[in-house]
Amino acid sequence: MGCVHVCASLELEATEIILLFAGGLLAGFINVLAGGAGFMTFPLLLAAGMTEIEANASNFVAVLPANVVGSFVYRKELAKVSKHLGLRLFLAAAGGVLGSWILVSTGQDAFQMVIPWLLLFATLSFGLGPWIKARLERDFAFDGSRWMWLSFTLEFIVYVYGGYFGLGMGIIFFAIYAIFSAMTIHQANALRNITITLMTLISIVIFAQAGIIRWVPSLIMMAGAMIGGYFTARIALRVPAAYVRNGILVWAVCLTALAFWRYH
Repeated sequence: MGCVHVCASLELEATEIILLFAGGLLAGFINVLAGGAGFMTFPLLLAAGMTEIEANASNFVAVLPANVVGSFVYRKELAKVSKHLGLRLFLAAAGGVLGSWILVSTGQDAFQMVIPWLLLFATLSFGLGPWIKARLERDFAFDGSRWMWLSFTLEFIVYVYGGYFGLGMGIIFFAIYAIFSAMTIHQANALRNITITLMTLISIVIFAQAGIIRWVPSLIMMAGAMIGGYFTARIALRVPAAYVRNGILVWAVCLTALAFWRYH
């Protein structure tokens, strides 16, 4: 089955290649400035002729560089939150395996049915994330370290969700960390990036074995994302991230509404 998908990927037209590469450039730009690039890459992969489950699996490959680069950039901050790092990496691996297995086992039809709800959840998480984080920091001045078992349980659930779909999981982690720890935003970014990188790599292996990744389109978009992220990092401070984030949010709302209209 894997050969069929590889051969099909090689039949891309020039316009599709340009679209995927340009989408990757935009994704790299978005990830550096505001996050949420999956909202752009997922529909572009669908536009390249993939089924929904193929676009979802291939999206894991396309956005992988963002987390890898983030892990490198925040590597010094990671040392400051290494106390439970081993456990969190285990939860990321286990959650990624379970979520990806559920996706492969339930298949295309089930995934189509839940796409609108997944997009709604991701959009709400992305849109309300800053407000939730601010309220949590203001109203929940309790010792979250006494409830770490609950934090780990919630984190595992998010990793399972991430192994299945993944959009919006980053902002959910920020909210969890804000409740149960005293991490700075940079420390939270370090922890989020390294664990999501591991989860993503494991999911990619499972999806590849199932033959649902379209490699050529994914790698074209990945190349664009790497280049876009590199050059955006050099000019990031010149562009107001809030403008980019608001644009992504509008797009995510439209995409969610379209998904409900199309699949329900």
